[in-house]
Amino acid sequence: MLTLNLPFDQIQLFLFVLVRVGAILFTIPFLEARNVPVLVKVSLAVAFSVLIIPRLGVAVPSLIDSPILLALGIVAEVGVGIAIGLSLQLLIAGIQLAGQLAGFQMGFAIANVMDPASSLQIPILSQFLNLFALLIFFAINAHYYFIMALMESFERIPPFGAQFDDRLMQLVITMAGELFVVALKLGAPITVALLLANVALGLTARTVPQMQLFIVAMPVKILMGLFFLGISLPFCMAFLQRAFADLGQTVVGMIRLFQ
Repeated sequence: MLTLNLPFDQIQLFLFVLVRVGAILFTIPFLEARNVPVLVKVSLAVAFSVLIIPRLGVAVPSLIDSPILLALGIVAEVGVGIAIGLSLQLLIAGIQLAGQLAGFQMGFAIANVMDPASSLQIPILSQFLNLFALLIFFAINAHYYFIMALMESFERIPPFGAQFDDRLMQLVITMAGELFVVALKLGAPITVALLLANVALGLTARTVPQMQLFIVAMPVKILMGLFFLGISLPFCMAFLQRAFADLGQTVVGMIRLFQ
């Protein structure tokens, strides 16, 4: 009969690592989608945990006699993982908001599509910018930032060693404020162009009142929006590259706040 004789401290260490890795994988945008099977997420979390444990040189205090402390430690690990995943969530939310603002100006606000991540109806342009941002995210290997942040989190924050203070909340509030800055900067080319187009159409309506402005304005705004969207894509790519690079630094700074 095959018996496994595993020390409890190793099992406990694996549990803490699995909880933190799982919290990150379940909150990052491209894996939190409901159409991604839970078995795939759990398998990735277990695989990452197995790969990380041999590289860890930390010891976990035995909490077998203290179930309350064990539960608090697990909650703390979940909090660390969610905080790291939330940083990318806020940036993606800003990108989707940029598409929503630009789509409203183009007249796409009434045309929504199903977002597979949230199973909600979002504007078409928001979904386009969301997918475009995820392509840039993987194209520039920005996912390595999260792997590096994950490893550094265990080096700086050993299991059952996370500390939460008001600086972390201030950082989250700052990141939430940057959400609107990202939305305005990313959607500015289309929004400004269409704003000027509305002014021009308004002057035209005053000059030529016989023109059926409503019939003319809708296709004109859609064509101008698509035109300026195509022109601004290279600039959006450069902006997203800087945003993802800054996000990596922000995540590292967030990890240091847990010490």
